[in-house]
Amino acid sequence: MDSSHSSVPSPEDLDSLTRNLLVSMDRVDTLRRQRGSANDRLADTVRTTGWIHQTSLLAGRLLAQTALSDAPATTDGLHAVALLRRLAEATTQAAGHAADTISALAHGDTSASEHLLGQAKDALARTPVAVQDVGAALLRHDGVLYAQERAARDQTVTGSAAVKVSEAQRKGLAVFARGDAVVRTSYSGVREVATPLGVHLRATTIDALVDKKLVDLTVLQGPTERYSARLTSSGVRTLLEARPVPSLPTAVPAPITARAGAPRPAGARR
Repeated sequence: MDSSHSSVPSPEDLDSLTRNLLVSMDRVDTLRRQRGSANDRLADTVRTTGWIHQTSLLAGRLLAQTALSDAPATTDGLHAVALLRRLAEATTQAAGHAADTISALAHGDTSASEHLLGQAKDALARTPVAVQDVGAALLRHDGVLYAQERAARDQTVTGSAAVKVSEAQRKGLAVFARGDAVVRTSYSGVREVATPLGVHLRATTIDALVDKKLVDLTVLQGPTERYSARLTSSGVRTLLEARPVPSLPTAVPAPITARAGAPRPAGARR
């Protein structure tokens, strides 16, 4: 995301994490389908474990970068930090299960290795979706900072003329606050966000913001019906006065604990 503010992960960084996660999940699935002796599976398991470990390091680096940026200055930024923390924990956990799989195979225990690979897969479940949620939260965070800058520049008086909005509408205001959003009318006549990419707002949310005069739509030249979307002064005040509803980072599953009696790598302490 293009921004003059202190550095948060770029869309390219988040895309890289998403690709790594998808590859990690695919490789784990491939390992789970493998048949043959423990020794035959060992080399591929070592390579997959190394890949998941690199993915874990990337998630940790992006978490540190976000936590050290200006992200904690907004509720949306804090949500991004919380999601990245869960992602770092999930990938670290998956790497640990994969490493234990190597130990199990080294001791010839294919049954334990299959169970551990299942745990690695569970740890990685829905992590690519969580990365999308991180990107959306950082985009909203950036929008709030832009709204603060615009309010200071225009000497906007907060606490007056703010309109009551829902949480979905507040998120829409934060998306549009950067001033470079484009809304288009689909063939079915429904308004939708064309840019920034990856932003999903209900048509009713967009229409409500326009009806409340919180967002102005300006017609853009071109063969299709497209508009630039920009916050009005009332929209800026409303965004800065709105109280965000705290979001729990539930997109990443909670850590998994081993079931009683579950297979352990051969040689593991009991």
